[in-house]
Amino acid sequence: MVRILHVIDWISLWSGKLCGIPMFIVVFIVLYEVIARYVFSAPTQWANEMMLMGCGFVYVIGGAWVLHEQKHVKMELLYDRLSPRGKAFIDAITFACFMLYLVLFLWVSGKLAWESLQLRETTGSSWNPPIYPMKIALTVGVLLLILQGVARFIRDLYFLVKGKEI
Repeated sequence: MVRILHVIDWISLWSGKLCGIPMFIVVFIVLYEVIARYVFSAPTQWANEMMLMGCGFVYVIGGAWVLHEQKHVKMELLYDRLSPRGKAFIDAITFACFMLYLVLFLWVSGKLAWESLQLRETTGSSWNPPIYPMKIALTVGVLLLILQGVARFIRDLYFLVKGKEI
């Protein structure tokens, strides 16, 4: 079991590292667009769409890494006052809502990604890049988030029962 948890963690960590590369590209695209728009008065269509797709990719693929590092937003007013076991209990209880949401999200995003891939869907703008890679990335990102969520849940249950971390 510990080996499986380490594999899931490894996948999450590498998905987070993978997101660093597109983020650098997005920064340069934004810089290019700012210079083109405000210095040369020549805004571009492609830069805006590339920025949206690049940031979208980073957000959806990097979500599992953020969950692994426990950096998602929480209602910390009460949560921080709990003991480690109390935090694990709350995390284990809220896992059901988390999983219900993500399973439905996976189902819908997978269906939409498949339809988009079959149609070779594009944005419909003047630049008109394909949009199905982003929909596939969303589905992959949700799947990675589910994997990391299950790993976190197993760790929380283990901590509740044994009083120590895996």
